[in-house]
Amino acid sequence: MSLTTTAIVAEYGAYYQDAGQNKKRILNLLSQGRELTTFATPIKTDDTIFRLANATFQSLVQPFQKTFTPKGGLEVVPNEIRQYRFKMDIEFMPDELVATWMGFLTQKSTDRAQWPFIKWLLEIYFPKQIDKDMELNEYYKGVYAAPVSGTAGANGTAMDGLKKLLQTGVDAGTINSVNIGTLDKTTIFDQVELFTDSIAEVYQGIEMNVFMSKYWYKKYMQDKRAQGHYIKTSDQQIDSGIDFTPLNVKPLACMVGTTDIFCTPAENFLHISPSTATKNMYKVEEAKRSVAVMADWSEGLGFGIDQAVWTNIQHTV
Repeated sequence: MSLTTTAIVAEYGAYYQDAGQNKKRILNLLSQGRELTTFATPIKTDDTIFRLANATFQSLVQPFQKTFTPKGGLEVVPNEIRQYRFKMDIEFMPDELVATWMGFLTQKSTDRAQWPFIKWLLEIYFPKQIDKDMELNEYYKGVYAAPVSGTAGANGTAMDGLKKLLQTGVDAGTINSVNIGTLDKTTIFDQVELFTDSIAEVYQGIEMNVFMSKYWYKKYMQDKRAQGHYIKTSDQQIDSGIDFTPLNVKPLACMVGTTDIFCTPAENFLHISPSTATKNMYKVEEAKRSVAVMADWSEGLGFGIDQAVWTNIQHTV
């Protein structure tokens, strides 16, 4: 990490002057927090791979007769959700801030790891940036790529996100693919209804969220309004329910730029993380005048039963 202070030095000077500035004056753009995992069922386990089994039963009931006539069967297939390991490695020289407007975040102490700037990074910047990276790069759009030794990994390569899992399941025939055509802002209301009509009847009475990008959520609500079904009880409350079902349309920031839709019961959408995770994930080290911060954690996303997942993603093979 390089501390780029060129612009602030050019504007405010290469010196520190106490003019009442503080951390509240360091403004950041709004940052996307973790959203997708709030809709998932948390599973705590130290297993690197959380193994499940999906059982399919065949019918047992038949008309009575005295002769023994076996009928029925059970098929059990494996299903697993992987926990991926993530990390953050960053190193910088806080002395870059001393002779700048941000000098209030430094101290005369030689223990640079204890400077207010480090505390600000740990409490404000790092948590928000990690949440943003996970939500926008990894949780939905991530495609895992094995790291190259000594080279920092690219964005969106730390895990297989839901989009990859949905496509893999559709191609394997284990996840239900519903063809509703290319999303159109003038017909999306009917397209979503067609999508939900294709959900198996045994699941029709279960509360579920129909997830899509925030753009297509807005177009859905606008088309719903155009057809006269839109209800707004207040500025905060808008009816995003799908008529005659317990289903609701939910927008997700992680699906930005996609035309994907997917739906599954919350109990079937699983967020896996270690049961022994520590509260403080950061390790701070000081060497000479540099400060390095490291963080390591594990988590994964997946579905308990692929057959209870529906999406408009189509086969690619």
